[in-house]
Amino acid sequence: MNSSDSQDRIIRFYGASHPAMFEIERRCMDRDGLVIRHLDRELPQGLVLDVGAGNGFTAVRLCSPSRPIVALEPDSGMIDPGTPLLWIRGIAQNAPFRESTFHAAYATWAFFFDGLPDIDEGLAELRRIVKNNGKIIIVDNAGDDGFSSLATRNTASNRGWWRDRGFDETLIHTSFRFDSLDEATKLIGFYFGDEAAAGNTKTEIEYRVVAYSTTVPKR
Repeated sequence: MNSSDSQDRIIRFYGASHPAMFEIERRCMDRDGLVIRHLDRELPQGLVLDVGAGNGFTAVRLCSPSRPIVALEPDSGMIDPGTPLLWIRGIAQNAPFRESTFHAAYATWAFFFDGLPDIDEGLAELRRIVKNNGKIIIVDNAGDDGFSSLATRNTASNRGWWRDRGFDETLIHTSFRFDSLDEATKLIGFYFGDEAAAGNTKTEIEYRVVAYSTTVPKR
């Protein structure tokens, strides 16, 4: 795949064009760090890949001398050179790494579009570049919560789709916790529109997350 093909397959993320909204999201989503804790428990020591790393928010919290993390991010506007990570620009469907490079790989809210051919391609690449018995973890929306109820469309990942591909799941009950109602209104309006924002009276909103995990079989 040439570089122009790769760029055509990038789904642009809003973080680079709306940094103020992204800052609210990252600070207020899962305020107690339950997703980070789950990943920290489940990821092994050794070299780990963060797929769709964004600005490195998650990677810097999981990185350690015994668990260096490579941040793979397609959108140049999200890459923060000041964040102490090894940054690689690229897409999951054409990961620029050799076979069996990583002890594990994970993605947080980066594999949104269950069922598209690109997702199976991306998973095939992760299985290629993760070592035998290494772990792959995908974090996404579980749905059926206060936050997803604000949307007019289904924002939950397709749990059956992931089970069919050999993934186990862990539900994580967390929340969006905002510093003020004004802050909640801004982000909800940005996500779901003015009507949803106007109807919200909460600074803490229930949010359910699902972590899908699988082990790479011996080749």
